Amino acid sequence: MPTNWVVTTAAERIVINDAKQGETTFTVTNPSGKVDRVVFEAVPGEGADPSWFTVDEPQRRVAPAQSVTFLVKAHVPQTAPPGTYEVQGRVYSADSAPEESSVLSNRVVFEIAAPPAPQKKKIPWWIIAVAAGLVVITAVTVTLVLTLGGGGKTSQDLVVQPSPSASGPVTVPDVTKLNETQAVFVLKQAGLTAGTIRHKFDATHADQVLEQTVAANSTAEKGSPVGLVVAVKVNPPTLKTAPNAPIKVLQGKVEWDQAESYVTHWAVNVSPIVCVNSPVLPPTNGCGPASIMQARVDQKSYELPLHVFGFPIGYVSLTFNGQFQWAVAAVDDFGNIGPFSPVLTAQMVA
Repeated sequence: MPTNWVVTTAAERIVINDAKQGETTFTVTNPSGKVDRVVFEAVPGEGADPSWFTVDEPQRRVAPAQSVTFLVKAHVPQTAPPGTYEVQGRVYSADSAPEESSVLSNRVVFEIAAPPAPQKKKIPWWIIAVAAGLVVITAVTVTLVLTLGGGGKTSQDLVVQPSPSASGPVTVPDVTKLNETQAVFVLKQAGLTAGTIRHKFDATHADQVLEQTVAANSTAEKGSPVGLVVAVKVNPPTLKTAPNAPIKVLQGKVEWDQAESYVTHWAVNVSPIVCVNSPVLPPTNGCGPASIMQARVDQKSYELPLHVFGFPIGYVSLTFNGQFQWAVAAVDDFGNIGPFSPVLTAQMVA
């Protein structure tokens, strides 16, 4: 379930100084009950350009009910026309598609003032006289050149052609072997966005990007998403249910926690303890775990579908008195199972 982020602004306006620079802050709050990673982007309004804004540490880890502050700096080019501009903050969860958890802040406005008009200075009379003389000489010279056939270029040749605008397809950079934060930054600098980020258990290449969904050095439309596969090293889950804890039949559940916030699925192994009883066998009858039953869950708890049972097989009676063993391990986005927790025993009670 994507986090419903809350993003607020520190001020309604950004003060732009004479060097056409300014800054403001946005506060992002995680109202959910789980740790999540948030990505912050500056979204310019009409007339502004994304290159005007930089964000310090655009990706952060946010604990439940906690907030983080993002500093946004504005560097407006000297060639920007004067007027009123806007910028908003957009946030979304790093482990989900932006369209699933994207939230926009209120608008923050800033003014770009017009440059002061230059003061007119009185031109001395002698400079005017010299300039007039040069105009007359130039006019006579041009007339003679054109009359004698010295002009070889047409008026179209003298028109300065404008340079093409920087738009259209962009080249996709190679972000493999970078870490996740670096890859997201490089994609943004290239005019692209990070798409769905999936994690794969690979301790040898931990924290490196293994794959990207759009090939490096290919072209893509500006703003297109590029999905990433990131190698990670995962730890066994931490068990919250104590050893030998009583679990209510069909109501109780075992629980655990996971340090890595990107883990969203787990594999649970459960083995009921079966006891063997027979009047014709020596008194070495005992109890032990039966075959393992495995389940996949997407929450940090599991309700055990077990009940007390007993059945005879000839002269042998197999009974289950409510004891079972259990362990849990994280599962990555590709179905790979990580290391299991220690095996614990618990007792089901009515």
